[in-house]
Amino acid sequence: MAMRADLRLSDLERRKTPSKLMNVKVPDNVSEGIDRVAQELGCSKTAVVIALLNEGLDAATATLPAGPRTGKRSPRRGRPPLPLPTM
Repeated sequence: MAMRADLRLSDLERRKTPSKLMNVKVPDNVSEGIDRVAQELGCSKTAVVIALLNEGLDAATATLPAGPRTGKRSPRRGRPPLPLPTM
């Protein structure tokens, strides 16, 4: 999927829907890229992140097979899950 050179924020905006706060860690270069795009488009970083997520979800939906996943999931990478607290 190629990025369009004539992309405008109005092309990316979607209908307003209820939202939730999500705290995520992103690499410095990604954060700097979001800052640059927001500044060039004259919009908030939140609008840029939502637009990027929407575009990514659309692309994933178009390429993933329909229906629920079947089969065994691959093991998780990174740290193991934290143990449940005991009372």
